Amino acid sequence: MLSARARAAQFRPGWDTRAPPVRWLEGASGQERQLIEIVRFDHVSQAVPALAPQVDFLERLFGFRLGERFESEDGYVGVHLAMPGASDVGWELIAPSGVASPLHRFLDGPTGPGLHHVTIRVRDTAQAATALRVEGAQPWAGGPIEVGEEPDVIYIHPRGGGHGFLFQLYAGEPWQAAPAVDDLEEHTLGIKALNHLSHAYSSCDELGDWYERLFGMGTIHRGIGDGTESSFRTRVLEHPTKQIRFEVIQPASASSFVQRFLERRGPSMHHVTFEVHDWERAVGACEFHDIPIFGERSGTTDGIPWREAFIHPRHTGGVLVQFFWQAEEGAWV
Repeated sequence: MLSARARAAQFRPGWDTRAPPVRWLEGASGQERQLIEIVRFDHVSQAVPALAPQVDFLERLFGFRLGERFESEDGYVGVHLAMPGASDVGWELIAPSGVASPLHRFLDGPTGPGLHHVTIRVRDTAQAATALRVEGAQPWAGGPIEVGEEPDVIYIHPRGGGHGFLFQLYAGEPWQAAPAVDDLEEHTLGIKALNHLSHAYSSCDELGDWYERLFGMGTIHRGIGDGTESSFRTRVLEHPTKQIRFEVIQPASASSFVQRFLERRGPSMHHVTFEVHDWERAVGACEFHDIPIFGERSGTTDGIPWREAFIHPRHTGGVLVQFFWQAEEGAWV
């Protein structure tokens, strides 16, 4: 297994959406498009100014379990955390280790602090790089990667194919095993699963097709909005691993909150959504820790009840968090 220190040394934390665009390639004429051969989704990475307060918050309210710490020579420190529930996806925190850390560029930029990247274990990085080139994107590893130079870790740059978000791809042994965690604490959300990451973009069709074409996901739900001026369209996709879903949200009008997000921060991940075992427990945990919730809604699907609410990024280290409960699987999408 690649050590955390060795893995961290390969990562360049300063990449953000303000960086100059990465060179786009012209799609290989006549070459058939390829799926990236994904083995599993390894972890979600969140960038924060300091580790200790965020670790404390995630342990107390979310029931996360502290794991391995690591330090990089590139100016940042990090820690792995295991999530409760059945998703088999890890969570990572990274923070600057000094004033000269390049991670400050992300934290001070339009998308930070908050969700920084998603790490995916693939069968072969050379195959993944080829799939990216056919798609018209430039594989990246601190700089453009030419054909035949594929390292064990490559990236889809936010402005070079990632539609505003950074994806890290690696081959080999798993980096973060994400062991199952039994959340037996009294005042935690009671997470059942990491349900999805929501990616704000100008077109559900364009970005949804990209997730299908490159990552082999399938569309399981489409929403056309409720007809109000603030409404939005959705497209929910799932990979065959069934570890995590990705939702694409698109503004349905110029006054949509999604449009405001895109104008302020650009295309990027908008929120993360967790399913909880028990609604009253989750709401009670937020009250116990003096964490306010907003946007609370309830409804039924075919007579089956569900409920949802949000926690503002100012309370979570920069990430908008949605959590929901459903009486039966499939009632809430």
